[in-house]
Amino acid sequence: MQPDRMSFAHQLGAALAAPNPVLQINELLRQVLTSEPATWDSDEQRLVRMIAERLDTMSGESRALLLFTQDVKQLIDETSSGEQIELLLELIAERERVLGVLHKYLDAAITRGAFLSFVSAQRWPIVVRDLVTTLSSSELTRMAAALDQCDVALLVSLFDHQL
Repeated sequence: MQPDRMSFAHQLGAALAAPNPVLQINELLRQVLTSEPATWDSDEQRLVRMIAERLDTMSGESRALLLFTQDVKQLIDETSSGEQIELLLELIAERERVLGVLHKYLDAAITRGAFLSFVSAQRWPIVVRDLVTTLSSSELTRMAAALDQCDVALLVSLFDHQL
């Protein structure tokens, strides 16, 4: 089974609303991840598989899986391009940890060098890492607010002019 991203988002929403959401999410992931590679006909389907693989990394932790699934659904729903989803997926996946480090940096509890070292060690695409290192303090504050609220629209607007 290889749905397009909007169908996948709809199926994630249905799984989240189910009586046993973790079981439903894992079943959906299993369906996507066990489909034959030959059926990956489009960029959309490859994107869905990439998202499913990232979600699957959290399948052992129920709370983390549910939260990340909600975040991913919102990312798909509010992002117009597959490229933006690819660029922001890892940032969203690690948003709580990133938010903690951002707050430490903005509160001057860690140095700029430590913050840059953290950013460079992330699995984010290079364009996202480069962009984060060039954001001003006010833009980093907006980024922290967006991550705190999982406000995908704000994240996209922050990065959109440069992504």
